[in-house]
Amino acid sequence: MIRRALVLIAVLGLPLATLAAEEPPPAASAEPVRGEGEASPGTDTPAQQGKDEPPPEETPEEEALERYRTPFEVLNERMIGVASRAVRFDWRKKRLGVGVIGSQLLELNNFSSARFGGLVRRPLGSFMGEIAITRVWTWGSSSTDRLALTPYRQAGRPSRLELDVNVGYPLAEGVATSRPGFFPATELVFSANAGIRYVYYPGALSGATFGEVARALVAPRLLAKELANLESKLPPGMQIDEGRYNLLTGLSLDVYFQTGGFLSPRAMIALPITGTDLGFWWELTFSAGWMF
Repeated sequence: MIRRALVLIAVLGLPLATLAAEEPPPAASAEPVRGEGEASPGTDTPAQQGKDEPPPEETPEEEALERYRTPFEVLNERMIGVASRAVRFDWRKKRLGVGVIGSQLLELNNFSSARFGGLVRRPLGSFMGEIAITRVWTWGSSSTDRLALTPYRQAGRPSRLELDVNVGYPLAEGVATSRPGFFPATELVFSANAGIRYVYYPGALSGATFGEVARALVAPRLLAKELANLESKLPPGMQIDEGRYNLLTGLSLDVYFQTGGFLSPRAMIALPITGTDLGFWWELTFSAGWMF
C-alpha cells in the first residue's frame, strides 16, 4: 500500500519538475551596477558642477597682489638666494681700533732704522682706514764709520717723526682654525694697502720764520734752512735725503680674534716718485691692537 502511494507521488511530481527546468531565468536588468560614490545618470558629479559654476570673484586684496605673482616656471629659472660668507669677526661693524706698531726699514744703504709708535684704525665701508704716528731711530754701522773717513756719502735719513695715513682694501677673507688648539677661531683678511707718509725732523725749523714754516709744511723737499739745521745731527757718512713725503704700497694680513684683538703683519715698498734719493726701499711692519 505504501509502495503504491510513493509511485503515485513520483508520477504526479515529474511534470512539475520538467516545467521548472525548462522555464528561462529572468532577464538581466539593463541598468549597470554602480559602485559606491557614483552618481546616477540624472545627477552631475561635484567636478562637473564646479565646471558649470562661474569662478568666484577676486577680493580687492587678491587683485592688489595679482601683479606681484610670478609663475613657478619663471621662479625656477631665477636665482632664489645668495650664499653668505662665513664671518667669525665682522670688523666692518666696529667703530674704532687702537694699537701699537713697529717697523724695520730696509733702505739701500748701510744705516739701520727702526720705528715704533701708535695707530688708530676705523672701518670705512669696505675699506680700512688707518692713521699712525711713529718715532724713528737711525744709527750707523762700522761701514758708515769707514765711509765717513772718505769724501763719499750715502743718502739716508736721520732720526725723525713720521705721520702715516693708510687705507686697505680686502682682497680675500675667511674664517680659519688657529693652532695651538686653545686659540679661538679667527677671521683672516688679506688686503692691498696704499699710504702716504709725512716726515718731520725735530729741530729742522729752528730759527725759521712763519713763512718758512708754512712752506715747509707743504713743500715736497726739505728747505735750505732745514738742511742747514740738520747738518750737525747726521750720523757719520750720511747725506740727508731731501724728500719730505713717501708713497708706499703693499700687502697685509689682518688676523682678528672673536674677542676684538687683532694682529697685522704688513710689507710695504716705497715708490720713488716724491723726489727721494733712496730709490725703492722696503718696510716690514707688525702691529697689534684692539677693535671696539
